[in-house]
Amino acid sequence: MKKWLSFCLVAILFLSCLALAGCGGKKETGPAPGEKPAASKTGGDESAASLFAKARDIKGMSYDYVMTMPNETVSGKVWMQGKNVKTEGTADGQKIVSIINGDTNTCYAYYPDQNTAMRMTSEGEAQETKAPTDYTEDVDPLALKFVETAVFDGAKCKVYTWQSAEGTMKYWVRADYGIPVRVETTLADGTQMVMEYKNLKVGPVPAKTFELPAGVQVTDMNEMMNQMPQIPTGP
Repeated sequence: MKKWLSFCLVAILFLSCLALAGCGGKKETGPAPGEKPAASKTGGDESAASLFAKARDIKGMSYDYVMTMPNETVSGKVWMQGKNVKTEGTADGQKIVSIINGDTNTCYAYYPDQNTAMRMTSEGEAQETKAPTDYTEDVDPLALKFVETAVFDGAKCKVYTWQSAEGTMKYWVRADYGIPVRVETTLADGTQMVMEYKNLKVGPVPAKTFELPAGVQVTDMNEMMNQMPQIPTGP
């Protein structure tokens, strides 16, 4: 992972996490806290390959994410449009916003409470934020086992499991968009991690979403590093 992206990940909180939802941008509601998604055993007629194919042309989206790990829960909000990504979260009690412009390979870490931001630009191609669709890119649809049809966050999903030597993954895939909105990962040693994408909305995200507010004091990290004295590397 590139150094400039690692800088952005501090603001993004865990792996920059997020994709899609709510028909026509309508906010959806899910089951009450602690309530398991409603499920049925019917609806396994559509192949996983054709289901995943529905997500290929989606470019704009926003969603909330919740990542639950054995000793920590991380949450935040993400906006995506093409190569541009904005994330919002909290670290050590401080609100942090990160903005990645994939066209210019520029990343901002913005601190609203301080009205300051740090900017870093890379010469290489920007690495995109992990989105829900990334979970299915390296999975052979034929290797997935259909489990049931369930409702998660107010939307109908097809539930699949995938087994490997490292462990098991369970996917709740939106029936309308072909996007995993809940992913349970269980390692061979029993360790479990759950990733959830809620309040999902599909559609173009305004360009101004990926801009800093006027008046923010910006520190150019590239310029700062160029001004640092060079360390001798030896003979």
